Amino acid sequence: MPNLAFGLHRASPHVRSNPKKRCLARNWLKKAYSGKSYLLRRIIFPQIDMSTVDAGTSKEAEIHGTTLRVYWYLLKTGKPIGVRETQRALSMSSPSTALYHFEKLRELGIAEKDELGQYFLKEEVRVGTLKMFLKIGHLILPRYLFYAIFLTTALVAYVLQVIIRSGQVEPVGVVFGAIGAGICWYECARMWKERVV
Repeated sequence: MPNLAFGLHRASPHVRSNPKKRCLARNWLKKAYSGKSYLLRRIIFPQIDMSTVDAGTSKEAEIHGTTLRVYWYLLKTGKPIGVRETQRALSMSSPSTALYHFEKLRELGIAEKDELGQYFLKEEVRVGTLKMFLKIGHLILPRYLFYAIFLTTALVAYVLQVIIRSGQVEPVGVVFGAIGAGICWYECARMWKERVV
């Protein structure tokens, strides 16, 4: 957590005396400083030490766009991969673009480089749309897939059991089961479309 004493002592006396307002001011300073604003970080709050900012937050802020695509590909393959292989697989303009993003991941401590010049995953980080996916072996699947399969299976089992025992299906149970399964399948398809690679 950053040292925010510098920013808080500049606040008005009624903000400093009110604990609720002081907490709001502290949260505002944290958000303002963790952003990418050069003006806020270097000119207005230069006394706040960047090394004390939470490392997880900085990793999430740095992994986006093409870097996220490279990270996703590295996570999906699960083995050391080279720069040219990544460049071809992700249709990048040049190998130096892939190298830049691999080095960015290496500087963040997420990837490492072996003696052959290939990069491998050192640490798994859940950022962006990856928070909504599970990795099972080499497969990366949406979390909602498991809920959708469970609800669909439960609905089919319920209908079959009721038909075998009494022959009359309760429409309310079928409707609620179908709505739940439908929502999960919809969310699963939406997450699959939003995947990076």
